[in-house]
Amino acid sequence: MGKSIPWTYFVPKKNQFDVSQIRFDADSMQALSLSRRNKNLDLPMVQGPVNFTVLRSDGKFSNRWGVQVNGKGDAYVYCRDNPNAEKVSLHASGHQHISIRSDVAKSAGVESRFGNRWNEPEFDSEAVATFTLLFPPWGVGLEQADFPKRINKDELLIVGDRKKVVVVSFFIVDSERKMRGHVPHIALGRLPLRESKTLHVLAWKEHQGDLMERTRKVIPTASQTFTELGLDDGEYTLSVQGYRRPNSAYMVVFPVRYTSPESEDIIRDTSARRRKAMEALANR
Repeated sequence: MGKSIPWTYFVPKKNQFDVSQIRFDADSMQALSLSRRNKNLDLPMVQGPVNFTVLRSDGKFSNRWGVQVNGKGDAYVYCRDNPNAEKVSLHASGHQHISIRSDVAKSAGVESRFGNRWNEPEFDSEAVATFTLLFPPWGVGLEQADFPKRINKDELLIVGDRKKVVVVSFFIVDSERKMRGHVPHIALGRLPLRESKTLHVLAWKEHQGDLMERTRKVIPTASQTFTELGLDDGEYTLSVQGYRRPNSAYMVVFPVRYTSPESEDIIRDTSARRRKAMEALANR
């Protein structure tokens, strides 16, 4: 990745986000600082956890995420809003994987709690992200009311775009190497990982491409699974996993609304009766 452009800070007061104060630009990057000490955070953060969320131009948020490094040199990327969500493990052994808790896997009726598995990527000149989170605009939909009223941890709000995807990537590189690239980006974190290795957390924007089409393909299967599990109608979160290149996994998380077949039958019946009533009125 390249030299970071200057980042812009905006410290909200009493958790009130005046979106009109923020410049939403598809070709630049901003990181808004929300600190429990009411001070701007120095970037890149060199001590974890690095907590972040994506802010959309209409004031809506993504789920809140974090990355932390333990004393053994393992790094973990996790959703802080949902303890049942996937966790990404970047182990010092070089083995990387996405997983859920065993009890969650059992209740969901899946055979294994593990999703994608891969090895820490090797590279010579161009750095390869070992893992990437993608935040398309249609995947960012939490209301301000869903955001915690009391901020007890430092938070970075990445300013998103109406059309582009916000990309947050995690690179494991030799500590003496510097990250350089060709697109405007922000270095959110530079965390010591283990001897001679550093975890870089970088954010930038890119075009959606066929991301929406690829994610839509999983919805019929997910709907069938929800039906088999007997889930209630309502809002749920889906995640889609894949690879951007060999040994470089990604995950995109987005909200969906599930309606059971029984509810769909009721809706169709109600619509049919309403249509007949309207036709009867029209014929009077």
